[in-house]
Amino acid sequence: MRKVFLDTSFIIAYINSNDELYENALKLEEAENILSQDCYINNNVLNEVLTLTGRKINIEAAEEIYYGLIDNFEILNEYSIFNYTAKTFDIFKKNIGANSKKTKLSFTDSSIILTMKESNISDLISFNQQFKNFNEINWIGSDYL
Repeated sequence: MRKVFLDTSFIIAYINSNDELYENALKLEEAENILSQDCYINNNVLNEVLTLTGRKINIEAAEEIYYGLIDNFEILNEYSIFNYTAKTFDIFKKNIGANSKKTKLSFTDSSIILTMKESNISDLISFNQQFKNFNEINWIGSDYL
């Protein structure tokens, strides 16, 4: 079975019918049959999803999403990666460069790249266009923007 990493942007769009990318997320899931794959997220994505769900919907929805995520996806512990913060910062620094306005890549996005690399996952389901700059990632989602 294919291993896919799910980014916050896809998860939020998929679970929130008021999200502007909701229909795109449904089409992407149907076309790629994502939820029948081995789905992975890391703790940073879990934190972002819960925070955004709590703010955009409500805390009860965030709690329901929490249990759905931990029951159905594998949560990779990025903090178990040797020198995790330093390696993530290296990715972040390399892509931000001298001009921090050139990319919207976040530290969490950098942690996704590292977690995927360390876990031998190449497919990323995301609506975040910043991932298009990474040749080692098969960014799935660009056709649904």
